[in-house]
Amino acid sequence: MPSLPRQALLEDNSTFHVTWQCHNQDWLLESSWAKQIYYNLLLKYKDRYGIEFYSYCLMDNHIHLSGRFGSLSLFSDFFRVVNSSFARIYNKEKRRRGQVVMDRFKSPRIQTDEYLLNVMLYIDLNPKRAGKVSHPRNNLFSSYAYYAQGAEDRLIRAAPWYLGLGKTEEERQKAYQRLVEDILKNDWKETRPYSSVPFIGNPDWVRKKTEKLLRIRQEQRQRWKVRYREKFGSINRV
Repeated sequence: MPSLPRQALLEDNSTFHVTWQCHNQDWLLESSWAKQIYYNLLLKYKDRYGIEFYSYCLMDNHIHLSGRFGSLSLFSDFFRVVNSSFARIYNKEKRRRGQVVMDRFKSPRIQTDEYLLNVMLYIDLNPKRAGKVSHPRNNLFSSYAYYAQGAEDRLIRAAPWYLGLGKTEEERQKAYQRLVEDILKNDWKETRPYSSVPFIGNPDWVRKKTEKLLRIRQEQRQRWKVRYREKFGSINRV
């Protein structure tokens, strides 16, 4: 059964949360060198393909990215170019062969700025959740330093909701720090499935989108069955 086409999940001018894992969940991104290579590729191609990144976190065996794109076809092309380039560079440097990125990347669609904020906080807290650092500020490859400390980061475009946190950069940074600290004090072990669901948003919106997705999947399954019968005939069960 083929995978759902990405246009069943996203459309032009969508806000996204992209994740992918290293092949076999290996620790291929463990070194700072590998993370820097991937970061540089994101930076190199983002403007060419019309991608804006709001946040990111590069873990040792997977990545998280949030952002927005204009063209769905260019969005898919972007990750094909970036991920294949990363695999080629990584394999050459490590003198290995084979797959680097496991399967196709996941790209849940985010409905509103409110849910984008939740996803971005989830992304910045990922290293803490995984036990890699004691605080998000101790992770070098994430967007936390940009939003909480005012660090320069050429990859990031400030998320729309962030600009509403205060009138000055200092006010916005302190507000973001408070958001993170509140989570750390109360419920930093966020377990909502921001990576494994196709849509992130209001429950009614998610339900309607999911129902439409199920209809598309059923139609796809029926077309697959017809093609199978035409090619192989009926399945005889013993």
